[in-house]
Amino acid sequence: MQTLPQLEDEMHRLISEAQQRHIFLRLIGGLAVKTHSPRATHRALMRSYPDIDFVTDKPSSIKLEAFMVEMGYQPNTTFNTLSGDRRQLYYDTERSRQIDVFIGDFTMCHKLPLADRLEIEPLTIPLAELFLTKAQIVGLNRKDALDMLALLLDHEVGPSDDETINTDLIAGLCARDWGLYTTVSMNIERLHSFVDRGEAELLSEQQVAQIKARLATLQAAMDAAPKTLGWRLRARVGKRVPWYEEVEEVQRT
Repeated sequence: MQTLPQLEDEMHRLISEAQQRHIFLRLIGGLAVKTHSPRATHRALMRSYPDIDFVTDKPSSIKLEAFMVEMGYQPNTTFNTLSGDRRQLYYDTERSRQIDVFIGDFTMCHKLPLADRLEIEPLTIPLAELFLTKAQIVGLNRKDALDMLALLLDHEVGPSDDETINTDLIAGLCARDWGLYTTVSMNIERLHSFVDRGEAELLSEQQVAQIKARLATLQAAMDAAPKTLGWRLRARVGKRVPWYEEVEEVQRT
């Protein structure tokens, strides 16, 4: 089957075709941010989207390779053999396009559970988890920061999934994992510094104030959530011991 030249058209094609075959695909990564956030096309926040990232559940992963080959993609046989129960890679060689599929969880610097909430949104993972896929990155780069700012500009921060970045979900995950809490808190501070330095220089003062207020709300929810015993014990060790996984990235979008 022929792939489509436009990335967003191809994303919709794959999700639609997968649904017809009872395969669960939900979008993650920068293209998912653009799908949710009109302000991702703001001149201050624009960036390129070279590839498509998905997450699927364990039952669907069994059918994934045959489906992707039917859709016109070549599997990375070596990578998929070694890591296929957690993550799989496929290529559209004609268009130099990569498809990255995470199985059940999103695991990079930290492990984020995704499988139990895949049905909340029709195209993407929920907003809270989408925000966390960026906020869990220890080596945050500019495009990750821009994605997070776009999400914050276009969505409220509060205890809901309805076009809202769910603070209860984020605070709950961070209350069980000191490492995740630490990295997310670091990136909240980085975003404050990013806008204070004028890195997103075309944003208005009102937009910057809105971003900073929503970051403060998120941090307050994370701080207020009751922490587990494991969290408190790990906090005593602090940053003397690495609190995140080193990631040898294939590619990040």
